[in-house]
Amino acid sequence: MSTIAPSPPLLACQELAYAWGECTALNKVSLNLNAGQLTGLLGPNGAGKTTLISLLAGLLQPASGTIWLGGEALNQLGPVARTRMGFVFQSVSLDRFMTVQDNLHFAGGLQGMGREACSQRIAALNSVFPLAPLLKRSVASLSGGQRRLVDIARALMHNPALLVLDEPTTALDVPSKHTVWQTLNRLKCDTGLTILVATHLMDEASTCDQVVFLREGAVQWSGTPEQALDQLPDQRMTTTRHATLADWFVWAMQQGKPL
Repeated sequence: MSTIAPSPPLLACQELAYAWGECTALNKVSLNLNAGQLTGLLGPNGAGKTTLISLLAGLLQPASGTIWLGGEALNQLGPVARTRMGFVFQSVSLDRFMTVQDNLHFAGGLQGMGREACSQRIAALNSVFPLAPLLKRSVASLSGGQRRLVDIARALMHNPALLVLDEPTTALDVPSKHTVWQTLNRLKCDTGLTILVATHLMDEASTCDQVVFLREGAVQWSGTPEQALDQLPDQRMTTTRHATLADWFVWAMQQGKPL
């Protein structure tokens, strides 16, 4: 009886390495993202999170290792392969003096989309993002939270299979952070979008399907938030509250070896 081979991960990183001069930024980093999965990338400042995202975006080239997209090596697929990914960087990638609509049309045009296709895509994204009231406004007139949502919409104009975000809620107020994460979870649930998001906020990471913990350029641990909490020693639990992922992160930072 024949068996069906499991589908490869949508994204797989195999022993990626990168150095800034003599400073090792990534040391044989390997991770897998399955289709439809929301993955949180955790780690202290300088752990290598932004460097990893830069490698995925093609802004940097790995010294060694391979990035696989849909089971094929990214370096063998050429630049067009990266159109299957959308990126949201720490700084908003929008022209402040253009309207929201013009920014989105410009982003679509960079991906080879015509004006009609861009308009149709904006209409489709409007079911997830509150874009309609903002389309005629300049980006400069938007709040920080509105700019970030428009920036996410920009990254989705070409309908990528994978969305990668680098600390998207930094400097946002609590309601705006909630809206961003509500939108990410809706995209995952409603469209099956695969998402990789770097974050320092453990309340955000606790909603992910899996978390990957980077430290000193290496993967120290990966698993579900629930599996992370199961690692905590009993003394981390108290009679006044339950342990959180923040408790686990502090404990994990105190360990001198991979978990």
